[in-house]
Amino acid sequence: MQADAKLKPDQKPRYKNTRSAFVEIARTEGLRGLYTGVGPTVQRAAILTATQIPAYDHTKHTLLNWGVMEEGIPLHITSSMIAGFLVALTTSPVDVVKTRVMNQKKQGMAGTLYTGSWNCIRRTIQTEGPLGLYKGFIPNWMRIGPHTVVTFFIFEQLRKLVGMAPV
Repeated sequence: MQADAKLKPDQKPRYKNTRSAFVEIARTEGLRGLYTGVGPTVQRAAILTATQIPAYDHTKHTLLNWGVMEEGIPLHITSSMIAGFLVALTTSPVDVVKTRVMNQKKQGMAGTLYTGSWNCIRRTIQTEGPLGLYKGFIPNWMRIGPHTVVTFFIFEQLRKLVGMAPV
């Protein structure tokens, strides 16, 4: 339904509401259709977490060890901003693949553009080049960047509140 925002005025949305989407997908694609995109979504979550936490921690310790910054709010915000950028860099290709796989029109597997994630990656690189995997990078970064800053800022403040030493 998010993709419906890009419809031209003469096109009508695929679904009236969430319930109608569930019913229509189950009717036309079967119950398996309700799980379209689960693989790329899980992959994205794993990549996000595997990037966000180590990037924050490594950046924070590097800035501390080089004597560039001291423990405190400016360090936490700087480290978070860098981690947010790296998260956007690593998750953008997965977001592109996830969106394309989930939004393709399908009747079973007949008529689908992509047979899966790897097929989508290959076709995107062939037709658009490697940068095709980074479509939407700026909006992704503008969404995940502030989220990362808030997450680690709160983490550091809670750590301080309960008396835990900086990690």
